Amino acid sequence: MKASRSRPAARAAGALLAAVLASSPAAAVEPRAEAVVLNAVENMYSKPDATADVVSQATLGEVVAILERSGGFLKIETPDRYPGWIPAGEVQEYPDAATPRYASGGTVAEVVGLMANVYREPSVTTARPKAQAPLGTRLEVARGPAPKEDWHEVVLPGGESGYVQKGDVRLTEAGAKRRRGTPAEVVATARRFLGAPYLWGGMTVHGVDCSGFVSRVFFVNGVDLLRDADMQFEDPRGLAVGKDELRPGDLLFFGKESVTHVGLYEGDGRFIHATTHDAPVVQESRFADEPWPTLFLGARRPR
Repeated sequence: MKASRSRPAARAAGALLAAVLASSPAAAVEPRAEAVVLNAVENMYSKPDATADVVSQATLGEVVAILERSGGFLKIETPDRYPGWIPAGEVQEYPDAATPRYASGGTVAEVVGLMANVYREPSVTTARPKAQAPLGTRLEVARGPAPKEDWHEVVLPGGESGYVQKGDVRLTEAGAKRRRGTPAEVVATARRFLGAPYLWGGMTVHGVDCSGFVSRVFFVNGVDLLRDADMQFEDPRGLAVGKDELRPGDLLFFGKESVTHVGLYEGDGRFIHATTHDAPVVQESRFADEPWPTLFLGARRPR
């Protein structure tokens, strides 16, 4: 996403905590409370207040850790280790560590459409969808025969059943790793987002920011990226590459003094990114066109 953030205080605090723990007697660590996200998209705020700035989003079926509680809000951590506050009623808490987590076993339906509709009945005409599931969501598949040739019955995180069209999902096992996409597949996934609105903190086709866009694209192609652009740039898992070494699927980073923006290189001198430049949408740009050469700070190849 977003502008580079200063994290030295947090790092210093972490180092101090590690030193204290190292000098203290070993103690049992209580498992963190967890919950599952109930709706397609939930905004995560910088503080327990729905009028505060949005820092990211949690999506349907994600199992999140609960870090704090305050005034009807929960501070959560998403699977990409990003913290933020959400209203407590938008998740369902697990009573204990032994309770099975959502979509953690058996067959699941992984959403391959940009946004899959979940219907009350196996029909697109009898009623409006009861829920939506963003690209990459894994839904529990109900046991029993398929209701119709073109449908799967699924169970939503709140326990309700629904129906998705087979063309919107692919069946896989809950524990199966996502296949690593080829550079061409990564670029093809990115191009599917063209025209999606820019949204600060966004993570889905309903609205996405620069780092949310590339992290979602790589996530469904089997690569986990950190959430913010500056974090992605600093991540030691990324291979630094020069301008003359660029390949499709590489990440391009931009900023005046520090990284504030990221895009995905397509090849032939073009890249795709979520930006407010010219128009607030996911769009293609020429790498050689200003302001991008002036703002370019480096490239990384996720691995």
